[in-house]
Amino acid sequence: MRLGFLRTIQWKVVVMYMLLILLAMQFIGAYFAREVESYYTNNFSETLNTQGTLLAANVERYFRAARDGKDQSQEDKAGIDNLVYSLVKTGDVQIIDQNGKVISTNRNDKSIIGQRTTQSEVTVALLGTRNESLRIDPRTGERVKVLAVPVKGDNIIYGAVYMVASMEGMYVTIRKIINILATGTGIALLFTAGLGVVLARTITTPVKAMTRQAKAVAEGDFDRAVKVYSGDEIGQLGVAFNHMTIRLREAILQQEEEREKLAGILSNMSDGVIAADRHGQIILMNPSAEDMLQTKMTDVVTAGKTLHDVLRLPPEDEMPLFAEEPLLIEMMLANREIVMLSVNFTPLQQNSGKKGGIIAVLQDVTEQQRLEQQRREFVANVSHELRTPLTTIKSYVEALVDGAVDDAELSNRFLRVTMTETERMIRLVNDLLQLSRFDSQGIRLHKKEIDIGRLLKYAADRFAMQSEQQGISFALEIPKEVPHVLADPDVLNQVLDNLISNAIKYTPEGGAIQLGLSLNWQQKRIYVSISDTGIGIPKRDLKRIFERFYRVDKARSRSQGGTGLGLAIARELVHAHGGEIAIESEWNEGTTVTFWISFEKRGEGR
Repeated sequence: MRLGFLRTIQWKVVVMYMLLILLAMQFIGAYFAREVESYYTNNFSETLNTQGTLLAANVERYFRAARDGKDQSQEDKAGIDNLVYSLVKTGDVQIIDQNGKVISTNRNDKSIIGQRTTQSEVTVALLGTRNESLRIDPRTGERVKVLAVPVKGDNIIYGAVYMVASMEGMYVTIRKIINILATGTGIALLFTAGLGVVLARTITTPVKAMTRQAKAVAEGDFDRAVKVYSGDEIGQLGVAFNHMTIRLREAILQQEEEREKLAGILSNMSDGVIAADRHGQIILMNPSAEDMLQTKMTDVVTAGKTLHDVLRLPPEDEMPLFAEEPLLIEMMLANREIVMLSVNFTPLQQNSGKKGGIIAVLQDVTEQQRLEQQRREFVANVSHELRTPLTTIKSYVEALVDGAVDDAELSNRFLRVTMTETERMIRLVNDLLQLSRFDSQGIRLHKKEIDIGRLLKYAADRFAMQSEQQGISFALEIPKEVPHVLADPDVLNQVLDNLISNAIKYTPEGGAIQLGLSLNWQQKRIYVSISDTGIGIPKRDLKRIFERFYRVDKARSRSQGGTGLGLAIARELVHAHGGEIAIESEWNEGTTVTFWISFEKRGEGR
């Protein structure tokens, strides 16, 4: 009873209007507060990082002089102190040598100079990694930003710069801005309440008049008309109401027209629609459903087939149809094609509330499911490829931490393995980034007229020594007359590098590789082929060999540093030139990869 005033439209509009404004201001306020805090925090961190980096860069020359055997003079120590005071305006700064001892600070308390620091951030920085964190200062209770920057040069860690800066001033500024926003929100709500009352009255007055007229129309009085107060939406509603009374007599004809329209919509829908009666027997199928199921509505209706028969579903008591999620069905059609259908079932209710029938809406999601499967395989492959080197690196680093670092020979071997695995991950990430750019931005080519014969000779020269070291003969076959082509030389070099390195990688000692070029003057194509006498590829794997991360011999590929992305990248680059790439292979006999690009007959060839 206390909220009885909300039964009127006028106050509902006022309250709703205020709530919408309040909700909008809350969202805006929350977003604004988050963005302000993010801006100030990022600005604070960038400033602190800039100061730390600049200070580390300037202090490095003093440490380098000490490492070269020069004793640090009082002038050097004074120079470091001057840098600390001149480059850092706020916060505490400590300059720490490679042994973890403090050699300079801007704090008034100089007793810490010469003492060994135990801060975890400094420990990480002395290992060569920048480290930062947020914490509460136990002395003041303020939030502070901690930054440790390694001082290094020529891959040598000389020491670290340790900085602690208070963030309380920043948060005070943020709170003031939020308070201003809250005050503005309160003023806006008061103004909104007054404006809402005025607006609500302009709506409720004509609505009450239309309510009285609606009651008269319900009693059969079609001769009265609603008084139109204005030309706005409410006035237009009054005009529409008057027009409705005229159109009621034509309702039966309109209903028939709408039924014909519905039949036209069903015939032109891309989704399949099947209607069944309450017994499940099909009474309607649109053309899209006929195409998806490779059947005809007349045959289904004549045979008296049910929805379960056509979609090949279990009995309804075993599998309920009306679920929140669409039902995914895999079917083999009459032409032996397997399709995946997403089916939504909607019950039709009669006026009495009883079940009147079922509407099934079908969508062909075969391609979507295939892409989803490829996505899952891609994520699994990336995770596996990254996990293997990371596990190796972790194992060797743990061994070094446990004491292997004291053994020079063993530690060097561990570090070389760690470096090899790191380079492998870098190659993988670079290949992934390149493919990602292809997918999102396309491939930008810088085409110019080039001599592709000379390009192949250059590629052969690059790999001649590597193949000779592995005991593999390398041959180059180029015709005398080769036309120039309009292409990106850097991109073609990358394609050749990927294909030739694969040939060398999978060709055993004593094998042979041939890089050849041929011409098709009629089709204006230049064919480049790379043939080897390596281990070859099984027939079953040829159709998937250009997929990302697909490798025939995974163990061998990983041992030789392969990422499984080289052929995928090569195919994208060849397609960008309007060409095609293909592969032919016999297991244990060899492989031939061929790609072509078009050329125009111009100028004189070589």
